[in-house]
Formats: sequence, C-alpha cells, structure tokens
Amino acid sequence: MVNQIFDHGMREDTYKEIVEDESTKRPGNCPALSPVECNMQILEALKQDAKKADLRMKEVNKDITKAASIIIKSLSVLDKVAQDEGNAVVAHEVGMINGALALLGHANYRNNLVCRFNIKREINQKYSHLCSDQVPMSCFLFGDDLSQSARQIEEAEKFKSKITAKSPFPSWKPGTWKFGSGKTRTQFKGHTRFQPYGQRRLGHRGDQRPYYARQALD
Repeated sequence: MVNQIFDHGMREDTYKEIVEDESTKRPGNCPALSPVECNMQILEALKQDAKKADLRMKEVNKDITKAASIIIKSLSVLDKVAQDEGNAVVAHEVGMINGALALLGHANYRNNLVCRFNIKREINQKYSHLCSDQVPMSCFLFGDDLSQSARQIEEAEKFKSKITAKSPFPSWKPGTWKFGSGKTRTQFKGHTRFQPYGQRRLGHRGDQRPYYARQALD
C-alpha cells in the first residue's frame, strides 16, 4: 500500500472518502492546521499561471494538515492509555508518532516557503524581501498586515538612499589612468618610449635631424 500510494497517489474515490471523514477535521485548539492563504492584494496581482501554481501548493497543504489532524487524534488516545496504564511500550510509540507529526509540520512550513519563492519571481523586486524566510506567517502567506510590511520596506529604501554617501571622486575605470601631461593611458595605447634604431635622434641638443639623414650627409 505504501509503495503504491507514494509512487502513484490514491484513486480519486479513496482520496475523497478519507478527506471527508470526521477524523480529518481540525481540532479546535490547533488553528495552525489550516491551509495558509495567499494575501488577496498579492494574489490579485499575479498572472494566471502563478495563481494556478499557488492553488496547487495549497492543495498539498490541505492534505498535510488533514493527515496531521488524524495523527493528533490518535495520539491523544494513545497518550491517555500510556498515562493511565503506565504502559512503556505505548509511551514509546507515542514519542515516535510525535516525531512523524513534527516532520509533517515542518513539511507544511517548507511548502509555504516554496509558495513564497514562486511568487517572488512574479512581483516587483522592490518588495522581494516580503518573500524572505524571516518574514513571519500567519493564516496568510505574507502575514496579517501586508500593507504595513510594504510601508516598512519603502521607508527603509528611502532611509538607505539618504544615508548612502556619494563618492567625491570620479569613478576610476581601468585604462583611463591620468598622467602628468593630462593625457590618459588610453591615448598612449600602442606607444612606448623605445623608437626604432633608424629614427633615434642623436648629436647635439639642438640638432633635430634624424640619424640616418646625418649619415647620408656625412
């Protein structure tokens, strides 16, 4: 059964039978066992494909939370048995199932982060910080007060632009070094102080004739 379901999923009628069972209803003291909704302000701004992707991820969350609801109800019964009878074996099993429940909760959280990551590529990058792992979630993917979070980002951007020091010097670029003559290195590109032998100027200080011309005269 495990291999079949994990590789191929359930048949539609079997799936419907399980998710509609009374055992999958969320316990009253577990508000986190509800699929997280994308904030309406962002959902309305998404393209159709992004909306479909968000809906499919939310379906995964629904299955995780319903599975967790079944486990929690079974754990409550087993834990009572372990405490009333002092049964060490049952207590051990309760601890193991608690580990499975913790993994389900972690999978649910990571699935929500993937939803944020997918949306990050669709929104204005100015607000990409909203998709950070550090931004807390609630029953909504981007927290309860999205408008307040957006205002904080805008204020932070304005403050950053005000305190950013502007360089008093012109930006340096390779190939434009200044020399004493005022020319740049790019103007000297391809020239060196060495000159071909026949073009060296020798003789007296005031004699500007090329050496080969003087040699012909001699």
